[in-house]
This record gives sequence, C-alpha cells and structure tokens, in this order.
Amino acid sequence: MSHMNTPRPSMGAPKRTMTAQLRALANTTAVMAAIFMVLLVAFVWMVTAINSKSSSKDSDSTETTVSTSASSEGAGVVTDQTADTTPEATTTPEVSEVAHASYPEGTKLIALTFDDGPDATLTPQVLDALERNGVVATFFMIGQNVSGADASLLQRMLDLGCELGNHTWSHQILTKVSEDEAYEQLAKCDQAIEEKVGQKATVIRPPTGAGLKQEGLFRYSVDSREYVVNWNDSSCPSDWQAPALGDADYTAQYVIDHAIDGDMVLLHDSHKSTVDSLDKMIAGLKEKGYVFVTVSQLLEARVGNLTIEEAGAKGWDTSKLVEAYPGGPIYGIRYAYSSEKMIFEKKG
Repeated sequence: MSHMNTPRPSMGAPKRTMTAQLRALANTTAVMAAIFMVLLVAFVWMVTAINSKSSSKDSDSTETTVSTSASSEGAGVVTDQTADTTPEATTTPEVSEVAHASYPEGTKLIALTFDDGPDATLTPQVLDALERNGVVATFFMIGQNVSGADASLLQRMLDLGCELGNHTWSHQILTKVSEDEAYEQLAKCDQAIEEKVGQKATVIRPPTGAGLKQEGLFRYSVDSREYVVNWNDSSCPSDWQAPALGDADYTAQYVIDHAIDGDMVLLHDSHKSTVDSLDKMIAGLKEKGYVFVTVSQLLEARVGNLTIEEAGAKGWDTSKLVEAYPGGPIYGIRYAYSSEKMIFEKKG
C-alpha cells in the first residue's frame, strides 16, 4: 500500500527550531544583562561623582577655614564674627557684622598711624614699606587730599589690610568751630573717602588732638559708628620738626626705644624722612616682639571688655553710647592716649 511507503516526518527539524529559540532567548538575556550592567555601572559612577563633588566642596570649605585660622594665628590673632546688636537709632547706619580680634595673653601690640595724607608721592612709598615688611597701619586722611587722590591709592590701603581714618575735611582744629561745623567737617571727609572706595572711615583723629570734648565730634562718632582716638605721647617722635624731621635714623630709633605695649604711634606720610625710617623702625619693633595692628584692632583688644554699664559707673552720660558689638568698644567714648595709659574723658 502506498501509505506504507510514505516517509515518516523527520523529528530533527523541530529540535533544531527549539534549540535556535533557546539560543535566541539566551542571547537576548545576555544582551539585557549587559545593558543592565552598563546602566548599573553608569548609576554607580554618577552617584560616586556626586559624592566626590560634595566631598570636594566640603574639603575646600574646611581648607578655607583652616587657612584663615592659620593666617590669623601667624599674626598672633584669632578672629571672631559677631553680629552687631546696636540700640535703636534713627540716624545711625546699621552694621551687620564686625570682625573683632583677640590676642594671646602677653602679646605686645602696636599701631602705626599716619596723619595728613594721602600724599601722591610719599603715601605709595609708605604702602611699599608696609607691604615689604608684612605689617598694617592706620591712615588718618584729610578730606581735601582724598578728593584729589587716585582711588587706587586708598584701595591699596584696604587691600593691604590697613584702616582708613577721618582727619576732618580741611585739617580743622575742632576747638575753633561750632558743634555743627565740627560735624560737617567730619561728614565731608567721610563722603570724600566713600566716593573713592565705597566705604567711609572707621576711626577719627581730631587735628592736633584737640577737641575731644567737642559735642559735634561726640555726635558724629555715635551717628557714624567711628572710634575717636589721639596717640601716645611717649612714643611720638614728633616727625614734623627737628631733630626727627629730616633724620630717618633718629625717627626710627626713637620709636623703637620708647614704644610700649598698646601704643598708637603718631607719624606723617607727608615727610620723606618718616617714609625712609619705616624699614628700620618696623624691623626694630619686630625684634622686640611687637605685633602690628590697626587702631580698631588695638581698641578691640585693649578695651573690648568695657561695657556701657561700666562706662556709666565711671560717671559717663551713657544715653548716646553704642557698643560696637556685645562687650566691645563703645562708640562715643573718646580715647585719649597719654602718659602711657588710656584716659577716658568725661562728657561735659
């Protein structure tokens, strides 16, 4: 019978088809696994990169803090930031934060100060000497001189860490003018400074040191938040007259021999002999262990613990006094340096 000779269907074809399917499935699985691994590796890399970036930012922040601290310690000073808490006042500008300084016990501090500038020729030479020796100073400037000065000169003072001071608009002796005129002299000087560098002075020195009891000076000090200071007679070489004038060695040696801890040294950046004395003067003071600070830093270190209550106990009218920061120096008090100690002038 013909059906007996009909070939039987081969079983090989279905087996090959199933094998191919299994192989294709295996290949698909392998591809999916490979894609999954790629995605997983990419995810792990992205997470690692994010963590690394965050860690780097934290490290940079830490390094900046450590660097700042190390820099401060190198100068013998530890800085602190404290928000200003000033009493209510309608005419007083706010001070959001102030950096005040404290120094290890036994640190000898000295503040070099320069009056009557800036001088277009000599003041840059003073700044060169300060930069060369790595020290700071305070410049009590006359407003009229500031108005004619290049703004870059004042900016360099700030860049070197120096302090800008108010020495009135026209070197006006405050005992010879009215309260309002004294106030205007100081305001005009600050305006001139602010027009150059965008900020006013932070300290005031009345010309010739006269007028500490001037009511206009008192009011301006409180309204503008500026300390009022004179200088130490003991270490002042009187560089505007002989024998200091014209003799750089004498000027330098006088300050070295007479300086004491906490001094404000009165100098002028308008005399060539004073400029020429600075390298020797600074080297000699460093050899005696002095740390150079600005006037504000000196006040903060030496009278920063005087409170308004304590000022009241000394007999002061405290109605207009304002603390720079809690426990800090008080605006409105006039600091008169004389006879190797600080004298607090009583109001009135």
